[in-house]
Amino acid sequence: MGSDDRLRIRWPVPLPGGRRVVLRHRPSGAVRPAPLADDRCSAEADVGDLAPGIWEPVIEAGGMGGPLLTDDPGFSLDELRAYAGVRRERAVRVARTRDGQVRLRVRQVAPHAEVEAVHPHDGEIEIVGRLAYTGPRPGESARLVAAARQGGAAVAGEVRLDGTGFCGRLDVEAFAAAEPALWDLWLDVGDVHARLGTWLDDAPGKRGKLSYPRQVAAPGGRPMAVRPYYTERDQLAISCRPVGDDGT
Repeated sequence: MGSDDRLRIRWPVPLPGGRRVVLRHRPSGAVRPAPLADDRCSAEADVGDLAPGIWEPVIEAGGMGGPLLTDDPGFSLDELRAYAGVRRERAVRVARTRDGQVRLRVRQVAPHAEVEAVHPHDGEIEIVGRLAYTGPRPGESARLVAAARQGGAAVAGEVRLDGTGFCGRLDVEAFAAAEPALWDLWLDVGDVHARLGTWLDDAPGKRGKLSYPRQVAAPGGRPMAVRPYYTERDQLAISCRPVGDDGT
C-alpha cells in the first residue's frame, strides 16, 4: 500500500471463478469490496476513508469467507516515512499476524515530530527527525520547545527545516540553570504543535532499552546532569537532576 491509500493485492496465479475479495470491518461487520483485475491476479481498493479499527481482507466464495494469507512481512521503514510525509488525519497500516493473515489497522492520527536520531554532545542535545502527518511547511517559522511538566518553565532551541525534515538543538546549560525537572519536547511549526517521539520504526517500548549519555553543567555552581530519555509512550523527554540524584 502506498501514500495514495490504495491497497494492492497480487497473486502468482488467477483467483478461481466465483470468488471475490472483500475487506471486513471487525468491530461493525461492514464490508468493502476490493475489485479484481481482469486477469484475476490482483485486486485493489481505496482504503483512505475506512472507519477506524481492524479490517480483515477475506476471500469469499458461495457466501463463505476465508482469511487472506501472505508471507510478506508488511514492514518497510522507508515506506512508513513516505506515508507519514503526507498531510492526513487517518492512517492505514498493513500488518501480518503470526499465522500469516493480513490485517489493516486504521486509526486517527495527529501531527507529531518523528525522532530519528539524538546526539548529546558538546553542551548541546541535537535532535534529528521529520514531521509526520502534516506534510512540508515551507516558509513557516519553527522552534524546538522543552516544557517542564511542573512549574510552567520552558526552554526553546533553534531548529532547521528542510521539507518535512528537521534538525534542532537545545542548550544543556539552559536546563541546568532551571529547577530540577522533567521536560517534554515539542516542535512548533506555524499552527502545528507536534510532540517529539519515535513511533514509525515498529519498535515500541524504548524505555529501559535505549539510553543516552548524560551531560553535566553547573551554571549556578550546582552540577546538574542533563539526559534525553524515552517515556513509556515512546515520547522523547529530558531529565535534569542534581548530580548524584540521577542514579549516577
